[in-house]
Amino acid sequence: MLEKLNQPRTAKALLLMAPLLLYEEWLLCLFLIPIGLWVSFREEIADTLHKLDARDLLLFLYLFHMLFGERNFAYVGFEPIFVTELTLGALLVAWRRELIDVRTHLMVYYLIVAIGLLWAVAYVGDYRISALRDSLMLVYTIWVPVLYLAFRKRRSYELFFLLLKLFIVLKAVAYVYEAGMIVTGNRSVLMEGFRFNVGYVVPSAIVISLFLPLRILDWRYKLLSFVMVPAIFTLFHRSIFLGLALAVGFFFWDGLPRVRKRILGYGTIAMILLGSFLVFYNARVDVDLYRVMEQKFSGDEGNISYRFLAWERTLESYLDNPILGAGVGRPVMYVQGDQFYDTINMDYFDIRDLGGNAQPHNSYLHILTRFGLVIVPLLFYALWLPARRILYLRKRDYGSSERYYRFLQVAGFYLVMLVFAFFNVVLESPHHAFPFWLSVAMVLAWGRSSNSLPKRVRLERRPSGGAEEGPQSIRLQNSNGPNRSGREDAR
Repeated sequence: MLEKLNQPRTAKALLLMAPLLLYEEWLLCLFLIPIGLWVSFREEIADTLHKLDARDLLLFLYLFHMLFGERNFAYVGFEPIFVTELTLGALLVAWRRELIDVRTHLMVYYLIVAIGLLWAVAYVGDYRISALRDSLMLVYTIWVPVLYLAFRKRRSYELFFLLLKLFIVLKAVAYVYEAGMIVTGNRSVLMEGFRFNVGYVVPSAIVISLFLPLRILDWRYKLLSFVMVPAIFTLFHRSIFLGLALAVGFFFWDGLPRVRKRILGYGTIAMILLGSFLVFYNARVDVDLYRVMEQKFSGDEGNISYRFLAWERTLESYLDNPILGAGVGRPVMYVQGDQFYDTINMDYFDIRDLGGNAQPHNSYLHILTRFGLVIVPLLFYALWLPARRILYLRKRDYGSSERYYRFLQVAGFYLVMLVFAFFNVVLESPHHAFPFWLSVAMVLAWGRSSNSLPKRVRLERRPSGGAEEGPQSIRLQNSNGPNRSGREDAR
């Protein structure tokens, strides 16, 4: 460890941890930064970062903090220029030559971006920056080709799974810190019981990894992963529960008996842990968590009725302009204090400053309303491509169980984000649009980054007769064809 500290890679490790100071509490940073540095050197994350070129290094620094910090990191900067716009702009310039060489299977994502830019130009004269802001729900799709370029290399996936270990440790520290602050009375209970203010996406990815026998996660990381179970539950986001259920259901359907036993075993332990946590926490905080749970699982709960009403108002706006949509820049709905208003004479920023909400909490429906039927086939195809890829890749010969379980992790990540976008504001916001399109790109690039076994060429000598040998002939053997038995033997 001391030898590594004297090497230049130490600067890369510090660069990975330093942005925590921009968006986390200083007291929490006193715990996160030294622990993060220790994990970085222990798991050789610092060594891997040291080997990256400037483009990949910038991308993975952004990836780490966007997934870990989410909203808090996404809005570091000065409106309307935040860290996302700066990072994305730098990466587009750095990869400009590769991005111009459009791959056929990525063309749909470029078309979606082009439609977003076209709508922005058409409405910018009337609604100025609000039109540009709304168009980002399509323009952020440019992350797919950018991330695809980064994840063509197998080492990018290896680094992602190394960062997963770091996420597990740092998120566990952050959750314990938040819980300690609440128990000691130094922090008030938020919103719906005690919503921890440290993100949704990475904890969900950690929970689905808990159900897989990933060799890269030894028992210590698995133990820390259990901290995410009560933390995720206390968010009371039913969309997360549904996404996790879909991902774990996919694991159970596609996995061998070993995976299914692990799902049942970890599921039982998780429920016991969750029950114990609720009993303890309900006795320590001044909130009746059981009453909150009862409300949350009731069909009459406010969040559910709000979403249905918001979707209804959004559909009404869509029906007024079904072909080309309602356009960008002008809110399609507005609610404040549980009151929906029919007339909206304010822009998004005015509504935000008044504490209102102008988002329908369904990104797919929001896109349909603003861009009309013209976007439907493109968006459907863009989301079907990774789903089709998952169905194809699950039949590949991976040569080792570890690679196969990594594939399941990536597929589960995509399924979680797919469900999350149906019930939340995801594609419109940089902190959730990035992991959504990250999951798409990781699935699309999986088979092109040497994660499954390559085709092999075997040379054979065939005698032409007698004692003499004739000319050589070449036979191709496809070792990664759709042979499920090969994958099962490897697993």
